[in-house]
Amino acid sequence: MNFHDSFCRGVLSDVPTFLELARYLTTRDAELDAIFNLLDKNSFRRVPGDFSDTEKTGYADLVFTAEVLPEFVADKVNPVEVCVGFLVEHKSARDDDVLEQLRKYHYYLMESKLKANAEKGIPSVAIILYNGKDNWNPLKKLKAYPRELQRYLLPFKCILLNVKDISDPELDGFGARLAAFICAMKYIWNPEGSRGTFKKVLERVHKDLPDSEALDLLLQMDVYLKGWLKVNFMEAFKMDFVRPNYKTVGDALREQEEAAKKAAHERGERIGRAEGEKIGRAEGEKIGRVEGVKDTARRMLAKNRPLAEIAEFTGLSEEQVKELSASKS
Repeated sequence: MNFHDSFCRGVLSDVPTFLELARYLTTRDAELDAIFNLLDKNSFRRVPGDFSDTEKTGYADLVFTAEVLPEFVADKVNPVEVCVGFLVEHKSARDDDVLEQLRKYHYYLMESKLKANAEKGIPSVAIILYNGKDNWNPLKKLKAYPRELQRYLLPFKCILLNVKDISDPELDGFGARLAAFICAMKYIWNPEGSRGTFKKVLERVHKDLPDSEALDLLLQMDVYLKGWLKVNFMEAFKMDFVRPNYKTVGDALREQEEAAKKAAHERGERIGRAEGEKIGRAEGEKIGRVEGVKDTARRMLAKNRPLAEIAEFTGLSEEQVKELSASKS
């Protein structure tokens, strides 16, 4: 899982933040809005251990479930716990296999693993969160089918959110945590060109979040932006707070980054040593071959063989043979 995914999971695993993102998506999709209105917002739960990367099951970065409100359940006499699942998959580059990946994971998690929650599995919504450099829409291929058939192509409702389509004024309508997350995702490729937007977002983080939460979020963003944030907005990190007695997401990300750097350094040293030994052996073999040829030439000189014959036999030039003859004398 790359550093984009770590940041996405670190922030959106917070249920209120995910709910805020889902509410925003309902303003862009009427069908999702209708689904969302059926759900008990207090029932949203993240499914633990939801990430899988096996070929068999597919994978998703985050998974949540939510219960349908009792008044919308058809069988009120013998109520069944009816849930809706939400798969969140982040992409920072094109991946045209993403729909197949989500199909596999939908079946693995929603149909098999959680089937006991309802009589016929769990209907679900897949959210593809994209922040790549290029324009990409994996759902475009579905539009080749007639409109009446498009909804039957996937076993779940699928929504693409390209973060660059979210305008800076829209960020003002988000809570500080979600605004900071979208800002970092949107401008990861060129943060320097968006200093004004970052400044506004960081002021809100500092103002609206408790100091411990604010600092943890800033540290996550700084790891994601590879140190750019602290270099340019050091003042934002200066806050007094009682450090929590648990490891924060920011701590985990920093440890992960340090471990990756250490592993890369050790790998570089191993490669360097191996290459050095390889070059040393090659040089030794080369020197050995040269000395062997010269030794043969010297023995032939001792037997007074003609220079031309020695040169032809050893591959040395006649001039080199003469030099050996002179050094022998």
